[in-house]
Amino acid sequence: MSRRIARPYAAALYAVIEREGGSALRRAEAELEAMAEVFRREPSLLKAFEVPSIPLAQKKELIATVTGALDLRAETARLVLLMTEHLRLRLLPDVLSVLGEMVDRREGLQRGTVQVPAPLDPAQVTALAAAMGGFVGARVELAAEVRPELLAGFVVRIGSRVWDGSLDAQLRRFAAGADHT
Repeated sequence: MSRRIARPYAAALYAVIEREGGSALRRAEAELEAMAEVFRREPSLLKAFEVPSIPLAQKKELIATVTGALDLRAETARLVLLMTEHLRLRLLPDVLSVLGEMVDRREGLQRGTVQVPAPLDPAQVTALAAAMGGFVGARVELAAEVRPELLAGFVVRIGSRVWDGSLDAQLRRFAAGADHT
């Protein structure tokens, strides 16, 4: 539900900045991340924007101070102000996520995770991402997660697709094949 509400905010910011190119979109994404980080570090600040007894004019003043201190571009600051007026600041992480997905799609990038039993070096992650890019037909970036319970192999997730090359999955396939003989 929150992503459904967040989507129009992200789409509006994207539409306004898109003509400036990918770097401007990535800057707006970084600015929203900085704003979200302020609220993560100071949850009481976020709550202040949700208190009905604080006049909207005071909330606008406070948000202008914060966006000014973060040196947000005008379009990003206006979006945050609009979210303040509509009591939607709690959805800022969702807006950030949707905007990131939109920018990734524009750049032909798909993000995913690779779960492995032991840490990988960056070159291994890069090589695996390049190989996965061939499967999905896009540039892929993978974040590595260590899951010792896998014992061996890996599990890659990109969007809703999963490639399970773990030892556990191989043993399950082997056992399933042995049951049919």
